[in-house]
Amino acid sequence: MTSTPSDAVGLVYRWTDRTLNPTGEARAVLRHVLKDLGLSGDVVSDGVLAIPELVANAHEHACGPYEVHLRSVAGRYICEIHDGNPLLPTDLYLAAVPSLEATAAEVVSGLLTERGRGLHIVHELTRGQWVFQVTDCGTKAAWVALA
Repeated sequence: MTSTPSDAVGLVYRWTDRTLNPTGEARAVLRHVLKDLGLSGDVVSDGVLAIPELVANAHEHACGPYEVHLRSVAGRYICEIHDGNPLLPTDLYLAAVPSLEATAAEVVSGLLTERGRGLHIVHELTRGQWVFQVTDCGTKAAWVALA
């Protein structure tokens, strides 16, 4: 488990395929770091819910190395979740944002399924301010903007 001092921004968490509970560890580290940065309780809560969803997706669907970075840009914090898979999961965007043509019953049915709600959660908590991108190193990063 990695953590940064309260005034630093950069790598905040790193894990491997053998880490037993990367989601829980990331949640604990992020809560500490975001609070130390002086972010509001709502921003900390939203970040601690949204970011571990992306940690879980990286751990389940991609190869390592895995890292969580935090950086400050124009008065906001951007959290990046890096994994070793360069392929962008384009179909996940469609799954995260309900179709305009979907009926209310279809939207509710999708939200009640046992799996596949993580990106819906990320989308709502970040108000749509999240994306996957290929990094300069040829790996993938998911990033979310924290208010």
